[in-house]
This record gives sequence, structure tokens and C-alpha cells, in this order.
Amino acid sequence: MTCEEMIYSDAYMDFMFNYLEVIEGVEEFYRNGCVNEMAEDIAIIHIPYVEDVMNNLETIPYSFIPKLFGLMDSSNMEVTGVKQVQNPNSTNLTGRNVIVGLVDTGIDYTNPLFRDADGNSRIGVIWDQTVRNRDSGSEVPPPYYGTAFSMRQIDEALQSSEPYEVVPSQDQDGHGTFMAGIAAGGISRDVDFTGIATEAELAVVKLKETKPYLKRFFGVPDDVPAYQETDIIYAVDYLLKYAGQKRRPISIFIGLGSGNGGRAGLTFLERYLNTIRENAARTVSVPAGNEGNERLHYFGEMQEYVDMEQVELNVAERQEVLTMEFWGNAPTTFAIGLISPQGDQIERIPPRFGEEELVWLPVAKSTVYVAYQLTETYSGDEFIFIRLVNPTPGIWRILVYADEGKQRTFNIWMPLRQFLRPETYFLRADPDNTITVPGNAELANTMTAYNHLNGSIYANAGRGGKLGLRIKPDLTAPGVNITGPGLRNTYVTGTGTSVAAAHSAGMMALFLQWNIENYNLGLFYPKQIQNFFIKGAIRDPELEYPNRIWGYGIMNIERVLNNFRVTGFPPSYPI
Repeated sequence: MTCEEMIYSDAYMDFMFNYLEVIEGVEEFYRNGCVNEMAEDIAIIHIPYVEDVMNNLETIPYSFIPKLFGLMDSSNMEVTGVKQVQNPNSTNLTGRNVIVGLVDTGIDYTNPLFRDADGNSRIGVIWDQTVRNRDSGSEVPPPYYGTAFSMRQIDEALQSSEPYEVVPSQDQDGHGTFMAGIAAGGISRDVDFTGIATEAELAVVKLKETKPYLKRFFGVPDDVPAYQETDIIYAVDYLLKYAGQKRRPISIFIGLGSGNGGRAGLTFLERYLNTIRENAARTVSVPAGNEGNERLHYFGEMQEYVDMEQVELNVAERQEVLTMEFWGNAPTTFAIGLISPQGDQIERIPPRFGEEELVWLPVAKSTVYVAYQLTETYSGDEFIFIRLVNPTPGIWRILVYADEGKQRTFNIWMPLRQFLRPETYFLRADPDNTITVPGNAELANTMTAYNHLNGSIYANAGRGGKLGLRIKPDLTAPGVNITGPGLRNTYVTGTGTSVAAAHSAGMMALFLQWNIENYNLGLFYPKQIQNFFIKGAIRDPELEYPNRIWGYGIMNIERVLNNFRVTGFPPSYPI
């Protein structure tokens, strides 16, 4: 079986691991599979499926299992300074000679917003992970799987009476088309719409949906769209290769988020995104997520004299499977028990290396699975994976026990709201630390959303906290009732932090254009660019910054460029 066939087949499991960790004697683990190295020490492996292999978290660490992602949805040009810097009589920034890369549900390439003044496509490549057995364009890097369509092929499709017979890639959801329109759509005077990087080249990856075995593991319903971490890493890697081939700067947008994997910025996707620190003229914009008000996070802090804390959660009707992640902060060792709404009780399960427990509750008619990882691979914290199968509706209680110590804090997260029934939630939830993965990646520009018409924050926006390497979110941008392109050349409104991240991706593209047109200042690296925008943000004098709700303030590219004019940065080095 080829590597491509393994990637698509549910008979093969997908894992991420540190490539340098493979030592003599371990090769048997991946001998019958396929390994793709993504970065210096990060690889993706595809191996034959083995029943229950993921249940022992000491054998297969939780970090290695691909997390599941969902879409982050539920007069913006002036408040961000975009209209001012687009002005031909000013800096005239349009995204020329810059690539905007999008990882999402695809793009409606027939929409006129994605064509230039001559009617030719501005889309340089569409890598469609869902289209198999088609010839990829020779002008673009070969994809790992699926089909990559080049600009030449897209232009041929646009000239055809049946475009989808030439390039059979369609955005059937509309999310990707909308975000592409915000970040890099053109100008439509009929509806008074203007994208941000109106002349940028687009590079698009349409993600395939996740394999069924991962949906079963995380308890995601079959009919709910979900996307897996490995496909997103492949997508970003491809966009970087494409930009390298074109020798152009790239601003990447990822329109998804995950509730799995902890919130410390240590998932494989977040660690992979941080590898761009070694390259100039590359940026990544991601949403903070829309989980702030969904009551899916619990924070516990046990006092020295307390032996046990009860965590109450309401489980909705028809919640067939519910998974939870318990992260206990080192150095404390935690253990858990459970009580069902009918009074069935699972006594304290001792935390032992490789411990897993499967318990049938006869009265509740539910199955409870608990697996311990005493020291999670990258954080070093204790991790407990909990799965309730056919949980009876009502109030469940998790009994949390802790050994002696003073710093006895823990977090419990449920998956994304769209993966759950609406009435499943913690009774005493904490809205902080609700930024979704990959929002805690250090070098990702993590965006929260606000209503630019009344100045209020988007109520469901994910909030930062004390986890991770720095305060997140980074910045705020418009994300409430924003107009953008829908399918079939319509216009719709969108709300959510992914809309704010699309604003960021567009503004980053304008900055990258300005940077290469002013190369005497030097080519800037991701951390520098991120801090330029932080320094230029609009801040409320009544608030303290950084702020776990607003980040460092409202993103504004005009103020960023004005700071360069004021400070007079000295020349650094020529290209």
C-alpha cells in the first residue's frame, strides 16, 4: 500500500512524533507504515490500525494522537487602518507580490473577487486533499496526497463552460471562501465590498475530513465535520514549500481550532508553527476560538486542608459519548473517581504508570473509561483521559483527589461545543484558559474578535490565562456581523474569531508587501512582526495590558507603519 493510500485509509492510524526519538530497536513500530518528516525533529507516521492501541497513554502518549479541529465561526476596513494604507496616494498597499495562504474548507475559485483586472485567477494553487487520482499541475510542488491544481489549470477551468470538470475542487461549506474574501478578496463596487490584500496571490488548502477511528476515540458524532491535526500540519508545510518555490513572502491563515491537547502551546501543530521563527517574511494568523462562554472549562485549586474536590457537570440528553481531558499541574499527583446521576460510584482510581480502568455502571447503564499518563510527554504535567459512553442525562460528579502539597491546581476541558450537545457543560465553569489550539503557539498571531460598530468584545471569544509561554490572545480585530462572500456569488455575514484572524492575515500580507518594498530596513522575522503590531495596537486607557480578553489591543496597520516613520528605524541589510 502506498503512503497516500495509508493517509486516506481508516485501516491505518496517524501519529505525530519527534523524529529524533526513533532509536535502534523501535523501528518495528513503524516498519509497515510510512513516515514523513515535517521539520527538523517533527514527523508524521501512518501505521496499520491496532485495536485499543491508543488506550494505553504510556505506550502511545496522548500528544502523539492527532487532535480534532472544528471551524471557528458562529466599515471594518477603517478601524483597522486598512483603508488608509490601501489609499493610492498614501502607501498604496494591496498585497502585491505576497502570498496569502489559507487552510480551511477550500475556495469558490469562480468568484470574481479572486480574479485580477484582466479576469485571470489570483489563486496560485489549490491543494484539495479530498480530490484523488487527478494530475497535479507541474508548476506547483507535488502534494503529499490528493491533488494540487495550478493557476494555469484554474484559468483553464474559468474559460470552460463546465469549470468543475477541469478543476473539481469546490468549497461546499463556504467558510473558506468567506475567510479568503476578507483576507484577500478583491473589490466589488456593486455591494461596496473590499477585501484587505486585494492584489495578493492566494494559495489554498482544502482539508479532508478526519478518519472515522479518531471520531470514535474523541466521541465526535459521525455527521459533524471534524478535521485532524496531521492534515493541518501537512497543509502548512505545503504552503511554506509553495512560497519557497515562488520566493515570495507568505501570510498564512488557519481557520480552525481544537479543544483537545491542553492549552500550553505544546501540541505538535503549535510546536510546528513555532519552527517558522527561523525564516523571515512568514506569518501565521489563527483564531482564539469561540469557547469563552460555552462552559466547557473547569479550573480547580485545592487548599492544603482539602482532601477531595467535586466537579459537577450536566450531561445532556442524547450525549452518546463524552470525553474530557484532566490536566493536573506538577508536582501534585491527582486521582479521580466518578458518581453518576443515579448514584453509581467509582471509587478513587489509583494513579499508576500506564493505569487504565474500564467500568460498567449497571444502574446508569453507562461505561466509564479512565486512562492515566502520570507525566505528559511535553508539559510534564499529569494527564487523565476520561470517556463516558452512553452517559445517562443529569448531573455527574468527578471526584478529584490530590496528594500533599501547596500548589494543587488542575484544569478539565471538554471538546469543542460543535462536537457536543448544547446542554452539556460544567456547572461551575471558568471562562479563562479557553483559547483553542493552536492559539497558544508562541509565534502564531492569535486573534480575538470584537464588534467594531459598538466597541464591545465578542461574548463567545476564547480568553487567555496563566498557561502557555505568553499572554494570549495577541490582538483584537473586527469579527461580529462582518460581510463577506458566500457561495454562488452571494454575500453573507459572519461572526467569530476566525473572521478576526482573517483580518490579521490580510493586514500581515500588507505589512509583508511594505517590508519588501522597504527592504533597506531589513527583512523582518515573525517575532519582530508580531511585536510591531503589538506596539501599534489601539489600547483603552481604562484597561490593563496585556489583557486576557483583549490581548494587547485592537490591531491597526496604519499605526504600525506610522511608528516606523516616527522612530526612523536605521537601515539593516539589503536583500
